[in-house]
Amino acid sequence: MIALDIALLLLRFAVLVAEAGLFGTLAVQWLDGRRIGQSLLITLFAALAVLLPAWLLVQAASMADTSGLADTLAAGWLVLQVSWVGHLAAGRVAMWLVAWLTWRRLGAAWAVWPAGVALALHAGAGHAMATGDAWLFVSVLAHVFAASAWIGGLPALWLALDAPGAAVLVARYTWLGLLCVIVVAVTATAQALALAGGVPGVLGTEYGHTILVKIGLLLLLLLLAARHRFVLAPRLPASLAALRRSVLLEIALGLGVMAAASLLASLPPGAHSQPNWPFPWRFSLDLMDDDALRREVVNAAQAMGGAGLLLLLAILARRIRWLAVVTAMAIAWFAIPHFDLLLLPTEPTFYWQSTTGYTAASIDAGRHAYVRNCMGCHGEGGQGDGPQAKGMRIPPADLTAPHLWDHPDGELYWWIAHGMPGPDGQPVMPGFSPALDDDTIWSLIDFLHSNNPNKPADGVPLGMHMHH
Repeated sequence: MIALDIALLLLRFAVLVAEAGLFGTLAVQWLDGRRIGQSLLITLFAALAVLLPAWLLVQAASMADTSGLADTLAAGWLVLQVSWVGHLAAGRVAMWLVAWLTWRRLGAAWAVWPAGVALALHAGAGHAMATGDAWLFVSVLAHVFAASAWIGGLPALWLALDAPGAAVLVARYTWLGLLCVIVVAVTATAQALALAGGVPGVLGTEYGHTILVKIGLLLLLLLLAARHRFVLAPRLPASLAALRRSVLLEIALGLGVMAAASLLASLPPGAHSQPNWPFPWRFSLDLMDDDALRREVVNAAQAMGGAGLLLLLAILARRIRWLAVVTAMAIAWFAIPHFDLLLLPTEPTFYWQSTTGYTAASIDAGRHAYVRNCMGCHGEGGQGDGPQAKGMRIPPADLTAPHLWDHPDGELYWWIAHGMPGPDGQPVMPGFSPALDDDTIWSLIDFLHSNNPNKPADGVPLGMHMHH
């Protein structure tokens, strides 16, 4: 299966490159009014005619878990007939065929429209369509069109740099490229927030890490696009050699962006994964309910504001520049430590959420796990009065107290699985992993919630409030 997954990923990347290249090259021809990159277009159409059916067959083999060629062909035909993926793939093949015939007879200005429909069908097979969020899908469409028009058109632009009238094409294309890269960067960020599961998903899942790589490459491409438009394009033809090198670098980075996009399509969205928080602390305003602590943070923020004004004064007033800079640094030195109140220690699983659905069966399974593993210390009713509690240096927690609801599911999971440290750093409760598997731990948490009389007003556990 690993080999099949790798083959599927590589084919997905190759199909994306071919489709983006076709749309981008048609866009360049439309902008220029000439048939630039004729051989490139023919090559891409021929490659797509092979790659798209090959991707569909490998996708079908993955979905049906087939091994032989005959079974794979049968699965491919079944996928075409009954699945949404197959219907979209058939539509893409049809639209690219229409684009080919239109380009041959009427030119790029007409062929770009069926090519755009094919790209829209490509976007329809992604995670955004599965969410049912119309605005998210519109964002993905804008993202795919902008990326294809810009990155996909770079090879044709590079080929056209030696042709007569290159300066006019570069002037038109660099404006298009700059606009497209801004659209791609904005929509990529919007999709990251929607599909990655917020900051925890971005920082704590493979999907989120891939998004960060993609956004980083996009920022580099934005700098290159700005350089092309405002530095190199006005200096043509003297800057032609530098522009050719820069476009090649842009093509390489663009391929990296498409590789990241292909990987994202193969990964479950971060919003559907359990994020592992990478830091030993998290930002929180929980302590700001205390007047004294809130005043301390506000005073520190005001001090930092004063330091910022001193730095501005240092820029404007040369005579006192060093005095202002040194004073600002001294203020920051004393103010910054007070912001530690906004950082609370946390566990890697803090943002995990229960997988049980808080069902009656799960609660019952958790009750059995509680009797076997927890009742000796926490007591039959969970009030910390079990027979083993008397000999403990720190009494077991009262699991019926209101504070239980202050802790999300992921935090409770970590303590049950890995133990709980006391104020002195020494463990006051042992960890029960791997003796208890994940499902049992989540069921145990469900039982603790059901046994606690201090439920929130709507009766929903805090761990569920955090994610919905």
